[in-house]
Amino acid sequence: MHGIAFALLTVLTTAAWTLLLRHVLESWSVGWAGVLSRIATVASLGAWVLARGGGWRRLRCGRLWGWVLLMSAVSIAINLLLFGSLKYTTATHQALLFRTDLLFALLIGAALGLERIRAGEFLLLPVMLAGMVLVTGNSNLQFQGHWIGDIMAIGAAVFFAANAFIIQHILRRMDAEATALYNHALSTWGFVVLIFIEGNTGEALQALRRLHAVIGVAALGLVAAVSLPFYYAALHRMAVWKVRAWMLATPVATAAGEWLLWGTRLSLVQWLGAAMVLGGLGVLIALESRTPTAPTGGGNSMTEAEQTQSTSPGG
Repeated sequence: MHGIAFALLTVLTTAAWTLLLRHVLESWSVGWAGVLSRIATVASLGAWVLARGGGWRRLRCGRLWGWVLLMSAVSIAINLLLFGSLKYTTATHQALLFRTDLLFALLIGAALGLERIRAGEFLLLPVMLAGMVLVTGNSNLQFQGHWIGDIMAIGAAVFFAANAFIIQHILRRMDAEATALYNHALSTWGFVVLIFIEGNTGEALQALRRLHAVIGVAALGLVAAVSLPFYYAALHRMAVWKVRAWMLATPVATAAGEWLLWGTRLSLVQWLGAAMVLGGLGVLIALESRTPTAPTGGGNSMTEAEQTQSTSPGG
């Protein structure tokens, strides 16, 4: 299966996860939603890994243990920075600044000599980034007074980009499902920390008595269990920056889902932004078909959820 197909599946499942998260956070705090959904994710991924050929042997890390622990530690840092930033800045700022992970992926790949980008491809990225800004309604930003949270969001983007290359190294010797299982299981501790920070156990106990809340958080975990392996499979076949460019289409797919589910309408400016993002992807696909590249191996970090404008279910 081609990397573009996996990238498309990642965009669609990430959008579904984002829409579901909107519903889940009506009943659960971020910490509890993270921990409980991860239980469903780890259980389903674990069953999948053990049921397929090789079984538990697929979980052998050997000399990769250090890399696996580093991946998980960086993932925890990403979650704490992301959710902590919401105490000091707006979700709008966070959603936009976290998307600078694409730029940091380009810088890291170029600095380490891991990835190259042609001039034509590079010129597409500002257009797609601008389109994403228009789709998400982030065109009127006020940065004064938000600098602490903004720095935290940018820090999360840096770690997110760096973790992509860490997981890329792991995926050369471990399959996507096993890598996702380790990342989800170990990085759950970041959400445990958030539970203690939030301190709302009473509300969580009340939510446990509501069937729709339990079903919602379990479904969130199941969607994440599907989406993250797709994401890793795409990163195993494409350059990191290309997959991150594809992820700019997630707000477009999310907006389409909101229109179908809740009748939310896009403004003319948002339609223009969607056209810019999708048009940029169309050009990237055309360029990719002309000059196919060899698989690079790759992956990315843990749950990159945001409280109101999430972009990915995990890593």
